[in-house]
Amino acid sequence: MTALNQARQLLETTRRFVAHSDDPYVISRFGDLQIRVDLAAALLERVDTHPSPVALTEAHIAAAEALIAVSNAEFELTGQRTALPSSLDDPLRHKYRTVGNYHLNGVL
Repeated sequence: MTALNQARQLLETTRRFVAHSDDPYVISRFGDLQIRVDLAAALLERVDTHPSPVALTEAHIAAAEALIAVSNAEFELTGQRTALPSSLDDPLRHKYRTVGNYHLNGVL
């Protein structure tokens, strides 16, 4: 999943730029971002063991949201912004609708 890999790379690049900080906000921000990336990875792993269209959509959403969060944090913490990939052109709201329709109405 490219969004997940891009989120991981961007988080590492941002971590190297910030290097070390005692600022509680910066520390907690990196904790939040790492959890988002780890969650996306866990959801992707779930697709490998229990494949379903909804599980795959959930993994795509988590990866895209992680990438967006990391990109925002990159700008916030470094003043730089790496362009987001074109894979985010597919609006997330459609993916949320797919997941919601399945969990609420049982419709794939």
